[in-house]
Amino acid sequence: MKNQFGYYLILLIFFSSNYFSNIWVNSDKEFDIQKLEYYSSLNNINVNTTSYPISINQMRSSKNYGAITIGELIEFKSLLTRKFEKEEKYFIKLSSFSDTSPIRNIDDNWKSKNAFSIGTNFTSKNFSTNLSISAVENEYDKKKYFLDGSSISFTKWNNILGFGFINRWWGPTNNNNLILSNYSRSSPGIYLNTLEPINFKNFLSFTGPLNYSFFINRLEKNRHIKNPYLIGTRVSVNPFKNLYLGFSRTITIGGEGRREDLTTFSKAFFGALEAADNPGVSSANKDGYDYSNQLAGYDIKYDLVINDLLASFYLQEIAEDGDTSSTSPFSGYMLTFGSEIKYEVNGLLRSFIVEFTRTILDRHNSESRGRNLAYEHGTYKSGYRYRGLPIGAFIDTDSKFTQISYLREVKENQVLKTDLFYAEPNTDAVGRNIWGSTGDPFFGLKTKYKFKYSKNLSTSFVLTLSDKNLLYLDKSLSKNVLGFIAEYNF
Repeated sequence: MKNQFGYYLILLIFFSSNYFSNIWVNSDKEFDIQKLEYYSSLNNINVNTTSYPISINQMRSSKNYGAITIGELIEFKSLLTRKFEKEEKYFIKLSSFSDTSPIRNIDDNWKSKNAFSIGTNFTSKNFSTNLSISAVENEYDKKKYFLDGSSISFTKWNNILGFGFINRWWGPTNNNNLILSNYSRSSPGIYLNTLEPINFKNFLSFTGPLNYSFFINRLEKNRHIKNPYLIGTRVSVNPFKNLYLGFSRTITIGGEGRREDLTTFSKAFFGALEAADNPGVSSANKDGYDYSNQLAGYDIKYDLVINDLLASFYLQEIAEDGDTSSTSPFSGYMLTFGSEIKYEVNGLLRSFIVEFTRTILDRHNSESRGRNLAYEHGTYKSGYRYRGLPIGAFIDTDSKFTQISYLREVKENQVLKTDLFYAEPNTDAVGRNIWGSTGDPFFGLKTKYKFKYSKNLSTSFVLTLSDKNLLYLDKSLSKNVLGFIAEYNF
């Protein structure tokens, strides 16, 4: 950790320049992204916002623009500049909660009971760096300092290549992303992303604009198998106007005492459809070696414009290799589906979301109950988690979760969001789940009010009410949790 901090500090001093901005848009900017989605869809502009972080170049690429007038283009560019291209050098953020607040969605960027963060970022022509250091108080994690969100990026040949602690969210969901969410802390690793969408002029032109993302991260040592790799790949395309398709895959492989050579990676990666990652299932795995734990699947989002209303419909299905039946190449699958309606009243955004998630492994054939398989694995017994928290859906395995959300932009500097939720965690009351093993359902309400005092200073108040004391990571939480967040950018 000390060596990493020193490396970042040297880079900051050496590369300091006047080109201060940020190459990424992160999921905590979800409200601004919603405004961008609403405006772009109504003006025939296609912007794929199903994979965070989003490259700013992706959003301002001229390849996204359809039949748009010069005036509309100027207004769109102005929106990008105001919301995402601010030249701010530094930030300070303080968050404090009366108890741990575990109900978090895509735009909730707190992970600890109390935290103090400072950071800086700048971007030149081919280089960008973000440095964020957080001191936290968290009764579930002994570590006190984190570099979440810190990264060093280089751009070349329409690629972003870098190293860092990137918060990712892969898919169109708002609450429970099944394969890659920002619920756990970000693990360190290298990454490769498209800078701008790729448009083919050959037989692949049917895909429309294409974006890809690839990373290799290292997980922590305090787990059943120390320091395994987490490898992720995602491709998203826009084949038709307002239709977005995404294909995602993650692999847990290697670690202390495990094979980490290219042959092992090749068998795990290319033999998945033949169940090569599950011993004894396929001739592709003659040595009986369990190479990896894998999740893979697809998501689809369609935006329907009706006058001045934007209705979005989305579905995500993710398969888990824990089900070793040879009758289904995708094994059991989890799903999330939902719908969102956006509209404006006097130029102020309104949004209404309904979303349902099921992490019980349904089968394409109906023989298996699919319990105690999602996010679990016979070899990687710590499961699909990082520092104890799910890398995918926060409701964890064998659960159901329904949420209804209403967002209202009260004024240009005030946003109110209210979530009603009903959860059935660990429905069979067997096995491991961060919400305990009782299987007791719970429901509640979460409301967040954000007020921007000035160009630089904003505050948020968060209140979560539950019908009972929630059991979370084997500790009882308060029914009512109040939180305060303040951020200053300069």
